[in-house]
Amino acid sequence: MRAQEDLQVAIRERFRRLMTAHYEDFSHQIDLTTAWIEKQPALASILVAAEQVEPELDFDGWLAMLTNRRMSWPASTEEGKATLVWRLMKYIGSDEINTQNWRMILFTFSGKLSEAPREMSERLLAALFDFLTERVGMDSNILHVLNRYVRKVEWFDREALHAEYLAQTRRGEEVYDRHLRRFLFSEGINMPFSQAKSASGLSDVLTDLDTEDPLVCELKLFDADNHGKRVIAAGLNQVTHYAGDYNKTVAYLVIVNLSGRALELPTDGEAKVWPRYIELGGVRTYLIPVRALPPEASASKLGKASPVSVSREELVNPDMT
Repeated sequence: MRAQEDLQVAIRERFRRLMTAHYEDFSHQIDLTTAWIEKQPALASILVAAEQVEPELDFDGWLAMLTNRRMSWPASTEEGKATLVWRLMKYIGSDEINTQNWRMILFTFSGKLSEAPREMSERLLAALFDFLTERVGMDSNILHVLNRYVRKVEWFDREALHAEYLAQTRRGEEVYDRHLRRFLFSEGINMPFSQAKSASGLSDVLTDLDTEDPLVCELKLFDADNHGKRVIAAGLNQVTHYAGDYNKTVAYLVIVNLSGRALELPTDGEAKVWPRYIELGGVRTYLIPVRALPPEASASKLGKASPVSVSREELVNPDMT
């Protein structure tokens, strides 16, 4: 997985820059690193998920402790520690922090300002960077893999897949389902070659059930006609039930968009963070749209290039569609 390895190298390089920064440049280097992390879809998604593990963390109380030159972890998980560090890095780059608080935080880790960047990096910031490096390297980081799958289809495989789909439209979903399975298998994710059965039915992709982090994923076609918003809503409902059957709090819905029109999907999170997601019944389902109609086909079919807007209510209440 070259892309994952490159991202891991980049994470370690960013951490090295923090450790070796001059104390007068340290806060600026933290700002640059924070901005870089926010621009990496895989890292942003990992951090969004990490925040859900210990949602009641008292960041303000922890920050007050740091500004009083005391250091301990109120978190009980690696996700919680990473979340605290991430919030601290964003706080350091905000207008809320003042020079006095910043200097007190530095002195918490070293009595010499010149040594503070290295000490603070090793004792505090490493919790975030070690966590990100590990998560990026794990096969269970499916969001990173699915992001690559979207690019593979859109950049390389659209025409061939669409031609295969047209040759067997009645079983067209199987064309894309098989392609997704093959890709995930090539990425090192153990895939069953038949649909796995749960109490709620057959999931399109249900893998690694004997591991600590099984993958629950559903694939649906969307063409704005025969396969419209109601199909997406049905997929969300199905994958939510599948996740519940296996006691999972995260699931994935891959939406193969054959309409030739952009999909505007709702989200329960920040609109700028990829991918968008819906939280329903204690399950967070990530929505992964894939533009699957070849450009030449979409140009003749489009007419007006108006996007298809899907509301949250249309997804959670199919009767509205």
